[in-house]
Amino acid sequence: MWPEALAVDRFLARVRRRMLLLRAVEGAAAGCVLGAMLGALGGPLPLVALIVALAVALRVTLGDRWRLGWWTSMPAIARQVERRTTRFRNLLVTAAELPRDTRSYVNDAVMKRAAAIPDTVTPRELFPVGRLIGALGLSLVMLVASRVRPIAIVDLADRLLESASTPAIRNVVVHVSPPAYSGLRAATLTNPSRIEALANSRIEVDVEAVGATVRMETLAGAQDLTRSGDSFRGGFVATSDGFVAIEARDSAGTPGTRSLVGLTVIEDRQPRVTLTSPGRDLFFSSVPAELPVAVSADDDLELSTLQLRYTAVSGSGERFTFVERDVPITVARANARSWTARGTWNLGQLDLAPGDLVVYRAIAADRRPGASPVESESYVIEVVTPGAIAAEGFAADDQRDRYAVSQQMVILKTERLIARRASLVSDSVIEEARLLAAEQRQVRAEFVFMMGGEVEDLAAEAAGTLELNETAEAEAEGDLLAGRQQNRGRIEMMRAIRAMSRASTALTEASLDQALRDERTALDNLMRAFSRSRFILRALTQRERIDLERRLSGSLSLTGGLSGPAIEPAPDPRVASLRRLVSEVAALSTGDSSRANVTNAALALLRADPSSEPVRRIVDRVQVASRAGRIPSATVDSLVRQVSALLDRFLARAPNVSADLDASALEGTLRDAARRRVPE
Repeated sequence: MWPEALAVDRFLARVRRRMLLLRAVEGAAAGCVLGAMLGALGGPLPLVALIVALAVALRVTLGDRWRLGWWTSMPAIARQVERRTTRFRNLLVTAAELPRDTRSYVNDAVMKRAAAIPDTVTPRELFPVGRLIGALGLSLVMLVASRVRPIAIVDLADRLLESASTPAIRNVVVHVSPPAYSGLRAATLTNPSRIEALANSRIEVDVEAVGATVRMETLAGAQDLTRSGDSFRGGFVATSDGFVAIEARDSAGTPGTRSLVGLTVIEDRQPRVTLTSPGRDLFFSSVPAELPVAVSADDDLELSTLQLRYTAVSGSGERFTFVERDVPITVARANARSWTARGTWNLGQLDLAPGDLVVYRAIAADRRPGASPVESESYVIEVVTPGAIAAEGFAADDQRDRYAVSQQMVILKTERLIARRASLVSDSVIEEARLLAAEQRQVRAEFVFMMGGEVEDLAAEAAGTLELNETAEAEAEGDLLAGRQQNRGRIEMMRAIRAMSRASTALTEASLDQALRDERTALDNLMRAFSRSRFILRALTQRERIDLERRLSGSLSLTGGLSGPAIEPAPDPRVASLRRLVSEVAALSTGDSSRANVTNAALALLRADPSSEPVRRIVDRVQVASRAGRIPSATVDSLVRQVSALLDRFLARAPNVSADLDASALEGTLRDAARRRVPE
C-alpha cells in the first residue's frame, strides 16, 4: 500500500474511533436518564447498571443508521465525514472506495489530494464531544440524585432542561384535509406564509418548538397544542378567512417567538343551473303535443343531480289542485363539473284545460352534505281561451301568479318541508319554515286588506269566542237590517284569518306539524266562506281614503321640529390597526420598536379585516420582513409607504366645500342692511 493510501486509511481509522466514542457517550447518557427514571420509581441498583450497559452497547453497535457492523465500512465512515463539511466535495468517499492493491494515474491523483485532508481538518473538529459530555454529566447527576431523592431531582432536571433555551418556533408543518365529499387531495405545507383551504377543511398543525407549551390562536379562539415528543400538535376546522398565530412559551408562561400564517377559506359555490330551452313564459290557446327542453348546469367541484320539475295548477279560487312531477330528460356529463340535459316534454299527458297553469324549472344539486338544491328561474305555461292573449295590450290586472299566494300552495310547501325534514340540518329547516311563515302572512294580509283592515277584536280572540264585537255590530246595523250579513261567510273568514295567524306563529317557531294543522283549518274555513252563499269580498280595485290614525301612521309634517341625540360614527377598526402598524414599522428604523410589536400589530390588522386581499399582502410582507435577520432601511420605508397608501384608502373623505369670498361679502352686507332698516 502506497503512502498516500495509508494516510487516508489512518485518518478514517481515527474518525471511526471518534465516532465510536461519541456513540458510547450518547448511549451512556441515554442509559443514565433511563436509569434515573427507573431509580425514581424505586428500581434496584443492579438493574439500573444493566440498563446503562445495554444502552451503551446498543448505541455503539447500531450507530447512526441503526445498522449492525457500521464501523467495518470505510466508505460509510467517509460519507459521515462528508456530511459534516462541504469542503471535500466527495473526494474522501472516492478515495475510500478505490482499491488498494492496484495503482493507476487516477488512483494516484485521488489519493494524493485525499492525503492532504488530515492536514486541513481533525476528527475533533468534525465530531465535537463537548456538548455530549455535558449531557452525560447532567444525566449522571440525575442518576446519582435519583438514589437519594428521586421525585424532587427529576422535577429539577425537567425545569433545568426547559429553562436552558429561549422559547422559539423551529418548524411548522400544516396538513390540509379537504372535506370527503369534495374529492380533493390532502396537502402538506411547510412553514407557509398563507394557507388556502376549502370551507370545512380540517387543518392539522404540527409544530417543532423549544418551550414548555405552544399556543395556537385563530379567529375562533386560542388553544394549547398537545405535546408529542419534541413536537406539538393541534387542529381546527376552517370556516372563514382569518389567521393562525403560533406562539411558544416556557414553563412560567413567558411567550417567545410567534409565527403568523394567513388563512384563506374558499367557499363551495352553489351550482348554477339554466333552463336554456324554451327558457321563457309560454301561452297557448291550443296545447302542443310535445315541447323540446334543454338544461345546462355547472359547479366548482362536482354535480350530483340534475332534474326538470314542473307543478301543474288547475282550478280557481281556493279550489286549486296541484300536481308535481319530473320531466324525463337525458343527462350528458362533459365532466364532473359541467352537465347538460335534453328531452321532449309530452304536454298531451297533462290534460290541460283553458285557465290551467304549469310552472316549470330546472333543479341541480352538488355533493355537499346538507346543501339545498338550487333552482333555475321559473317559467309558466298557461292555457288561455282563444283571443285572451290579445288582452296583453290593455292595462288590465294580470293574476298569473295566483298560485303563489294560495293557501293551498302554502299547505303543499309545508308538506314538502315535512317530508324533507329528516334529511336537512336544523338550521335549514328553521330558515325554510320562516320563509313559509312570511308567505303565510302574505296570504293573510291579502284577505285582511280585502275585508277593510281590522276584522276582529283582540279581546274576543283571547277569550276564544267567535262572536263579533258589539260596537262593530252596531256600526254594521244597516247591513244587518238589509240582510247582507245574515250568512256565516264573515264568521268563516274571520276563523280562516285567525288560523292563518296561528300557522304563521307555528312556522316561525319551526313547529311544522302544528302549522300544517292550522293551515288546513284555514283552508276549510275559506272553502266554507266561498260556498254557494259565500261572503262577497271587496274588489281590489276600489279606491278608498286611508285612515292614517287607524293605520298607525301619519303625515311627515308632524315630525317637524323634532330632534334627537347626534349619532357618533363608530371608529373603523381597520384604520386604528393600520395606524398602529405604521407607527410600529416606522419605529423599526430607530430601534424604538421590536419585531414582536410589529407582528402583533400585523395580527391585529388581520383580525380586523381577514378577507381583504390588500391587507393580506401587507401582512405577508410584514411577516417576511420581521423574520429576516436585519431589516434594511429601504425595506422599512417601502413598508411604511405601502401601509400609508392602504390607510389613505380607508380614511373618510372630507366634503369638498369651496368658499366664494365675494358672495359671502355680499350676503353679509345684505344682512347688515336688513338689520339697519327702519320699519315704516
